[in-house]
Amino acid sequence: MAAVFLLTVTQIVIKSRLSEHGTVPFSLEGGWPYLLGLLADWQVWIGGLGLVICSVLWYAAISRIPLSLAFPFAALSYPLIFAGSVLFLHERFSWQSLAGNCLIVLGVMLAATRLP
Repeated sequence: MAAVFLLTVTQIVIKSRLSEHGTVPFSLEGGWPYLLGLLADWQVWIGGLGLVICSVLWYAAISRIPLSLAFPFAALSYPLIFAGSVLFLHERFSWQSLAGNCLIVLGVMLAATRLP
């Protein structure tokens, strides 16, 4: 769960910084200055470090529990990122997205329940 929460926070931090820097250009002329701007942003570095730590936590988790159990828990990042993007990035809320994310949570709960 630590990997899922860290992934959520990291994605929100990275998205907030990319919003500040603008859309990623697909040309070499615009790409280099954009990349240099990202590299000069300490919060982008924090986001990158968060991704590395998240990966280490994820590898530690899947080395201890079956992947068929761990991977559904990774899906919890979707509803957490949805909530974080609405609360912190002020992205658009929709009831349809909320319903879909509730279904993800229900699916994780079903996957985590082992019937005899």
